[in-house]
Amino acid sequence: MTMQVDSQTLRNTGVVFTNSAGTVQDIISTVRGSINELIWTGGIADTFRAEFEGQYEPMLQQLAADMEVVRGALDDKAAEYDLVFHGTGV
Repeated sequence: MTMQVDSQTLRNTGVVFTNSAGTVQDIISTVRGSINELIWTGGIADTFRAEFEGQYEPMLQQLAADMEVVRGALDDKAAEYDLVFHGTGV
Protein backbone atom coordinates (compact mmCIF):
# COMPACT_ATOMS: atom_id res chain seq x y z
CA MET A 1 0.00 0.00 0.00
CA THR A 2 1.40 3.36 -1.05
CA MET A 3 0.71 6.33 1.17
CA GLN A 4 1.08 9.92 0.18
CA VAL A 5 1.94 12.67 2.55
CA ASP A 6 -0.04 15.88 2.57
CA SER A 7 1.45 19.35 2.43
CA GLN A 8 0.59 20.19 6.04
CA THR A 9 2.44 17.10 7.27
CA LEU A 10 5.47 18.22 5.29
CA ARG A 11 5.27 21.70 6.82
CA ASN A 12 4.79 20.28 10.32
CA THR A 13 7.81 18.06 9.87
CA GLY A 14 9.77 21.10 8.75
CA VAL A 15 8.85 22.85 11.99
CA VAL A 16 10.26 19.87 13.90
CA PHE A 17 13.55 20.35 12.06
CA THR A 18 13.59 24.06 12.90
CA ASN A 19 12.83 23.36 16.55
CA SER A 20 15.57 20.74 16.62
CA ALA A 21 18.02 23.22 15.10
CA GLY A 22 17.12 25.55 17.97
CA THR A 23 17.83 22.74 20.41
CA VAL A 24 21.27 22.28 18.86
CA GLN A 25 21.90 26.01 19.32
CA ASP A 26 20.82 25.64 22.96
CA ILE A 27 23.32 22.81 23.42
CA ILE A 28 26.09 24.96 21.98
CA SER A 29 25.19 27.81 24.33
CA THR A 30 25.01 25.51 27.34
CA VAL A 31 28.39 23.95 26.66
CA ARG A 32 29.95 27.33 25.91
CA GLY A 33 28.50 28.71 29.15
CA SER A 34 29.78 25.74 31.13
CA ILE A 35 33.24 26.13 29.66
CA ASN A 36 33.30 29.81 30.54
CA GLU A 37 32.05 29.24 34.10
CA LEU A 38 34.41 26.42 34.99
CA ILE A 39 37.65 27.12 36.73
CA TRP A 40 39.44 24.46 34.77
CA THR A 41 43.06 24.83 33.77
CA GLY A 42 45.79 22.67 32.41
CA GLY A 43 46.41 20.69 29.30
CA ILE A 44 43.20 18.70 29.34
CA ALA A 45 41.13 21.85 29.77
CA ASP A 46 43.00 23.64 27.01
CA THR A 47 42.64 20.64 24.70
CA PHE A 48 38.91 20.35 25.34
CA ARG A 49 38.33 24.07 24.77
CA ALA A 50 40.32 23.98 21.55
CA GLU A 51 38.50 20.87 20.33
CA PHE A 52 35.10 22.29 21.19
CA GLU A 53 35.78 25.62 19.50
CA GLY A 54 37.65 24.21 16.52
CA GLN A 55 35.87 20.95 15.90
CA TYR A 56 32.71 20.22 17.86
CA GLU A 57 31.04 23.62 17.80
CA PRO A 58 31.46 23.99 14.02
CA MET A 59 30.00 20.51 13.52
CA LEU A 60 27.02 21.39 15.70
CA GLN A 61 26.58 24.70 13.86
CA GLN A 62 26.60 22.81 10.56
CA LEU A 63 24.04 20.34 11.90
CA ALA A 64 21.73 23.22 12.85
CA ALA A 65 22.21 24.83 9.43
CA ASP A 66 21.51 21.52 7.68
CA MET A 67 18.30 21.15 9.67
CA GLU A 68 17.17 24.54 8.43
CA VAL A 69 17.97 23.47 4.86
CA VAL A 70 15.82 20.36 5.32
CA ARG A 71 13.00 22.54 6.60
CA GLY A 72 13.25 24.69 3.48
CA ALA A 73 13.21 21.61 1.27
CA LEU A 74 10.12 20.29 3.05
CA ASP A 75 8.38 23.65 2.66
CA ASP A 76 9.26 23.63 -1.05
CA LYS A 77 7.86 20.11 -1.44
CA ALA A 78 4.69 21.16 0.38
CA ALA A 79 4.24 24.10 -1.98
CA GLU A 80 4.88 21.82 -4.96
CA TYR A 81 2.34 19.34 -3.62
CA ASP A 82 -0.24 22.09 -3.19
CA LEU A 83 0.36 23.34 -6.71
CA VAL A 84 0.19 19.90 -8.35
CA PHE A 85 -2.72 18.48 -6.38
CA HIS A 86 -4.72 21.59 -5.52
CA GLY A 87 -3.66 24.16 -8.10
CA THR A 88 -2.69 26.60 -5.36
CA GLY A 89 0.44 27.62 -3.54
CA VAL A 90 -1.20 27.74 -0.10
